[in-house]
Amino acid sequence: MRNPDSIPWDQLPGLSAALGTGAALLGVSNDLLEVLRRRGEPEHWCAWLTESSRRELLDQLGRHENFQITLQLGENTGPDSALPPLWLACDGHWMPDTACHFCHFADATSIEQARVDAQTLIERIRLIFKHLPVMVAHFGPPPHGLCEFANQPFAELFGHSEQSIIGVPSLDRIFEGARGTLAPFLREALMQRAPVTFPFGLHSAKGHRVQLEVTVIPWQSSAAADDGQGFSFLITDITERHKAELARRESEDRLSRFMNASEEGVLFHRDGLITDANPAASLLLETPLHELLGRPVLELIAPEFRARASHAMASGADASHESEIFNRHGQRIPVEIIGRSMMRNGERLRMAVVRDIRDRREAQARIHELIEGLRSEKDRAEAADRAKSVFLAAASHDLRQPIHALSLFLTALRSMSQAPRLRSADLAELCQRMQASLDGLGQLLNMLLDVSRLDANAVQVEPAPTSAQRLLEELDQDFHQIAGDKGLQLHVASSRLWVDTDPTVLRRILTNLVSNAVRYTSRGRVLIGCRPRGHEVEFQVWDSGIGIPTAQREAIFEEFFQIGQTTAARHESHGLGLGLSIVKRSALLLHATLNLRSTPGRGSMFSIRVPRCPPPPHSAATAKEPAFARSAARLGVLVIDDDQQVLAAMRSVLGVWGHRVFCATSPDEAVVMAISHANDIDLLISDYRLGGNVTAIDTIHAVHACLPCPVPTYIFTGDTSPQRIHEAAELGFPLLHKPIDARALRSILEQ
Repeated sequence: MRNPDSIPWDQLPGLSAALGTGAALLGVSNDLLEVLRRRGEPEHWCAWLTESSRRELLDQLGRHENFQITLQLGENTGPDSALPPLWLACDGHWMPDTACHFCHFADATSIEQARVDAQTLIERIRLIFKHLPVMVAHFGPPPHGLCEFANQPFAELFGHSEQSIIGVPSLDRIFEGARGTLAPFLREALMQRAPVTFPFGLHSAKGHRVQLEVTVIPWQSSAAADDGQGFSFLITDITERHKAELARRESEDRLSRFMNASEEGVLFHRDGLITDANPAASLLLETPLHELLGRPVLELIAPEFRARASHAMASGADASHESEIFNRHGQRIPVEIIGRSMMRNGERLRMAVVRDIRDRREAQARIHELIEGLRSEKDRAEAADRAKSVFLAAASHDLRQPIHALSLFLTALRSMSQAPRLRSADLAELCQRMQASLDGLGQLLNMLLDVSRLDANAVQVEPAPTSAQRLLEELDQDFHQIAGDKGLQLHVASSRLWVDTDPTVLRRILTNLVSNAVRYTSRGRVLIGCRPRGHEVEFQVWDSGIGIPTAQREAIFEEFFQIGQTTAARHESHGLGLGLSIVKRSALLLHATLNLRSTPGRGSMFSIRVPRCPPPPHSAATAKEPAFARSAARLGVLVIDDDQQVLAAMRSVLGVWGHRVFCATSPDEAVVMAISHANDIDLLISDYRLGGNVTAIDTIHAVHACLPCPVPTYIFTGDTSPQRIHEAAELGFPLLHKPIDARALRSILEQ
């Protein structure tokens, strides 16, 4: 081999050089020299190599043997600017006689750059697959179908990592237990050589039941070789979507049941065009469903009402207004239209509840005619209206005593709460007295209800052995403080007698008598007691008040009669003269004798006689106030009442007892609540009157139609008019009057 100095390097084509110890240039072709000069001084070319390339070159040169390596030159530092990195494929031949390597170089920049770009792309793809919300995996051809690639979500679904899942068989290990379900889809994809998508459910490695959407994509390495087939999986977790879809279907199913069961017309429309209607709407319009679909809603509405309806539809807000619509024959039907927005079949629609109000309009017309016909009796009607107002005012007067006592007890309770020490016995006694006052308040309301029932021929007097001492003690609790505030002495005699009578009615009578005695006595005392009179017991109420003239002793028992102004007026109002009229009617209920003795200016004594009876067994035992602990059964209770305070109180009481409470202030809210919580409602409690002319009967039927099965239902009412009592009794559901005793409320929850 010739010496490097004897080689005509300037005539040598290509990129060639003779490299000695330390990669010194012993000779270099013009083409290579040009490449090196663009990057700097050729004598220092080895310094331009990357660290790894330089070490590898020096290592190969030191072995004195042939080699093939790829060298990388870094970015340019020479006269030319912006020269990118350069890769040179070096083929070195050892020349022993000259002790150097003759090297031929080839520009491999494009090849190496493509390799780097490909590697970068692979890493990016791997990173993308790792963070995709879709689970991706690739499996080799049958029969083993070994996993060749899987991203992290796919591997974790089956309890693997990205590394441990490689080489695992798909059907035998990964989808173990679901092979029979999965295999037909795989065969279909491989046979058709096309993707197949299907739903699939399984238990994940963490034990959760998941619902998946699986796409199998077949591939083939050679069009002529079937044994080269494999497949990829694209899996999306649709568990939440599946749950939402099931919930939506259940909700729509309940809505469909409600629509079919509703007696009111329901129309769904989108962009003003009817998309669905229930049977009641078709019946009201006398038009079959297929003729309603696609029709503009405004076509059904009378022209003078269309502007308002169009505005309500455009606003999208819930609205209610009266209107008139045309049926199939062009006849006008007065209706109330209630517009709502809601989701149905995955899209937002407008729902219009169309309520036929022809009966209401006819009733209003009849009322108008009746008013016109009764103009001649105007004075009598106004007198009746005044009597109603007086009655309500009188009822308010008779309720003041126990309310006043409760106010004082609450003041005492607040004071006790600020004391450094609080005795449980004192607190228990105060609670007992407050309960007694509350019981008295309830008894007063029940007595008013009984008077209304008397007008409705619905009064049931229930005599029972009653302790005279207990009645006297309750009167003492109710009036002791009130009398003291007026500077009067209230003396209540003790007694061991028992009477056979209705305790509620008798207490109502005595309460009115004592209330009048305190009101019309400005100084002195009031005495309450009872005496045995043969087979009867006479309860007496004495006072040192103004007395009653003989000429007025019959009139005072008439409604709204008042004794003239007295010195008692300085302390409080006279009332409205209804108390003694209620006393008289109540005494007639008990078939009891009512007596009066009075001396004007010195005082009066009212008395009533009721049958005497022996004390019942264990009469000395005193019933304890129940603690009302949390209920054992946790019920879902739907409460419907148009009074927010009542709803808040019911939510508090039932919640403390451990029940779940769903509150609604209107029939529409009750229906929505029943649809939303159909499976959670175990009991329904509804007020009889829900505002305006709406009563419980239609609301209860609508709520029942939305529930999967019937639930126990109770109606509460505070209306004491005879007509309302008759109407409520005909509903067929248990009827309880407000205020509801805690024991009664607890009883219906535990049945």
